[in-house]
Amino acid sequence: MKLIKNGNVISLGTSMEEREHKYLKHIASALSHYLEDPQGSELICVLGSGYEQSNRQALETWVFYHRDEVFQKRLEGRSPLDYLITKIECLIQT
Repeated sequence: MKLIKNGNVISLGTSMEEREHKYLKHIASALSHYLEDPQGSELICVLGSGYEQSNRQALETWVFYHRDEVFQKRLEGRSPLDYLITKIECLIQT
């Protein structure tokens, strides 16, 4: 029985930048799942830079833009995902 997927394991040999990048992609993936994996491209104009081709890419751009806040919340012992969910709900509803 396999409990952990190999793709979810980060080697200790990887650089800090690579680990941060992978962590932010996981946060964007969780956020996409929370938003019920929105298909299409309507979020690009709200969340993205305008160069993305899908809502998923726009979410990644948005999460990477809030990178400093994500890692600050982790340092504070708070959930960055909860913080981003609150932030994105406010942004999308307005």
